[in-house]
Amino acid sequence: MFHGLSLEQAPPYTVPIKFYLSGAFYLILLSIAIIIYGFSVSSRFDYEVIALTHLLTLGFITHVMFGSLFQMLPVMLGTPYANVVKNATIIHIALNAGILTFVVGFFTNTALLLYFAGTLLMGTFFYFALLSFKTILLSQEKNTLVQNFAASFAGLFFAALFGFLALLGHFGFVDTLRYGNIHIAFMLFGWVFLLIVSVSYKIIPMFFVAKEFPMFVQKRLYPVQLALLLLFAYAQLQEKTLLLSVTQLLLCTSVILFALLSILILQKRKRARKDVSIELWYFAMGNAILAALLYAGANVNLSFAIGFFALFGAVYALINAMLYKIIPFLTWFHLSSNMVFDAEMGNVIPKKKMSIQINLYYLSYFFFLCTALSPAFIIVSATLFLFSSLMLLLNIFKAKKYYTEYMKKKVVFE
Repeated sequence: MFHGLSLEQAPPYTVPIKFYLSGAFYLILLSIAIIIYGFSVSSRFDYEVIALTHLLTLGFITHVMFGSLFQMLPVMLGTPYANVVKNATIIHIALNAGILTFVVGFFTNTALLLYFAGTLLMGTFFYFALLSFKTILLSQEKNTLVQNFAASFAGLFFAALFGFLALLGHFGFVDTLRYGNIHIAFMLFGWVFLLIVSVSYKIIPMFFVAKEFPMFVQKRLYPVQLALLLLFAYAQLQEKTLLLSVTQLLLCTSVILFALLSILILQKRKRARKDVSIELWYFAMGNAILAALLYAGANVNLSFAIGFFALFGAVYALINAMLYKIIPFLTWFHLSSNMVFDAEMGNVIPKKKMSIQINLYYLSYFFFLCTALSPAFIIVSATLFLFSSLMLLLNIFKAKKYYTEYMKKKVVFE
């Protein structure tokens, strides 16, 4: 189960858990903001929509990804982050300051706040990407896993750069739509997708007792994806319509193929017992396929439907599924590392509480779909997601409490 892991390189337990708690907190803010602003939005270009989207992408998704990487990258590669506690604290503070300023800036249409937030967020992303690149370069192994992680950080670097340029466009400096589309492509198909792919290569075989992904997929998917993203950016900037359509189609094809392959591998796993994380993974992959099909047949202006299926239906659900595998494992692992051997992964977060939280998410997803019939469903769907988010936050707190109580027992016995 632990083949290829360097467990002694893991950072303190507090490093990833504070990012997870912060991420869940932003989901609560997102739910409340949807209740307040949901009725007033009509286009993805509305400032309220941009703020709401980034509460999910920057507030939740980025926090969880950064926290997971601080924990998992050293363990998988055998090389620790330099000054991990100090650097994680700097990144956590800067990220939160940037997110809150960014969101308030868009809700209030305040240029000064947006300039400050854009600069701070770009600097934070660059700093994390460079810090991660350094960790990868110091790794003794330069295997396909290392290369996949490096590709995802390259995607993050370009996504942050084009995101900042798109922000400048809101004040007339550049074409916002053009740079914004490139930002979205690098963020979704580069940073998020390639990171999920990289982590999946380890998580699916380890946590679900399934076969590994074919080696040709691990070696070929990431360079193809990066090449397509560069072509997409070139076509977008040079207004090459045909090339843009082709690269868009191919980017979506890679997502669909990965989703189908991961479903196939999970279905053939050795322990085919019922698991809330498995069901959520299937749900996420189904949404990813749907979003990719819609995007492949649309123009580069992403619709609400594509964004909903891609972010809320796929990425959020997948991260939720991963959290319920990663958090119990890292809680048990850190306790074991501290010579506490009577803790059990299955008791870190009760399965019943996981199920309640996920079912609330499923209900909110359904009622969000119903908003296409009537905007009145916004209140119901956002309220359900608020309860789901609160439950997720409490479940993460439960894991933290479990760790703290067992560490106290250790001190007492010593």
